[in-house]
Amino acid sequence: MEPDNETPETVQARLDVLRKGIVSEENSVNYYQTLIDKTPEDSDANIGIRRMYQELMSEEKKHVERFRELILEWEEKLKEF
Repeated sequence: MEPDNETPETVQARLDVLRKGIVSEENSVNYYQTLIDKTPEDSDANIGIRRMYQELMSEEKKHVERFRELILEWEEKLKEF
């Protein structure tokens, strides 16, 4: 389907997918935060582990922001109908 051939139903379907996806991304952020919280800083290995979790969490936060941007874009398109 061409993007120009969107209908209210196709736009709503896109929004439904994005809203489910953002929940998954937010859950990932929370998961990495939990892992960080449970990993002590009592060894170099654990410090490395915590740093990796922090980097992964940072990446997931970028995904959350992108999902928010996409949701806003598609909500605007839905209003146009």
